[in-house]
Amino acid sequence: MTDRLIRLMRIITLVQAKPGILARELAERCGNSERTIYRDMDALSAMHIPITHLGHGKGYAFIGNFALYPLDWSEDEAIAFSQLLNIMKDIKPLLPMDFESAYEKVLASEYKHKAEREEKMESAKREAGTIWLERSSSQVEQPPFLTAILAAALKQKSIQVDYSENAYEEKGIKIDPYCLVPLENRFHLIGFCHHFGVIRTFHLNAFSSVKPLNRWFSKKQFDLQAFMKQKWSLDRDSLQIEFKIRFSERMMDRIKDEEMAIKPNKVDRQARHIHFKVAIDQDISFIRWIMRFEEEAEIIEPSYYREALRNQLEKWIMLYK
Repeated sequence: MTDRLIRLMRIITLVQAKPGILARELAERCGNSERTIYRDMDALSAMHIPITHLGHGKGYAFIGNFALYPLDWSEDEAIAFSQLLNIMKDIKPLLPMDFESAYEKVLASEYKHKAEREEKMESAKREAGTIWLERSSSQVEQPPFLTAILAAALKQKSIQVDYSENAYEEKGIKIDPYCLVPLENRFHLIGFCHHFGVIRTFHLNAFSSVKPLNRWFSKKQFDLQAFMKQKWSLDRDSLQIEFKIRFSERMMDRIKDEEMAIKPNKVDRQARHIHFKVAIDQDISFIRWIMRFEEEAEIIEPSYYREALRNQLEKWIMLYK
């Protein structure tokens, strides 16, 4: 009985490591006949292990998310480790007895991890802006220069930065900050780099200094949709920011009777909160629209837009003192 349990676990590992594996190959790897493999597959089915036969000549594979736990390694490490399979036969006499089965388990774990990673990326492409921004205020530490960059984008003023990525340092480069993109729990700045004369993407965590400049810029020629398709294969509408705005009671009463220029996504009349979904390249225009309501509208979320607007208002106060 113990031998059979070990063989069943080995079959699970082999199917996960190589989806589409044939009964003949399973029999060879397990040291049994194909008839035994068929009986083992019936046993696994009775135990509700979701392995299915893909059809004649296509072998076995998993249905759903049943898997061993994935390893936490880089893609380069996974590729390097998988290359060992090419020389396994040559070095097999030099390996310990159980090395091959251990190797198969590692490959099985990595295959599942890769599949889950690809699934998450597809999900991110569909819901990136909404999901990450909803989580950012509570789960992700905000980059130190986020507010300063947002303020510069709000005023359409250039910035001078020190930037370092992959051990390459750029000192004092001038950037026109077009828009911020939250993706995969990281903030990216899309802007025009005056040093190279091109539109670039910058990781906010790689900035070591940010200095606002008294230089106005225009981004009328910037096509965000084309840029995102080229950079991330994302459509413009797939990245949206969800704003939560609190209105005064008087304004909420007016909203009942009037159509808003920007359509709300959700209205909570009891809390006086109205939610809006805004494309990332329309965030500044939206904030300017909110400012028209003056003291009767308050940005609640995202917190970093609230902070950027507060800093701007403080500067105006200092100007008029």
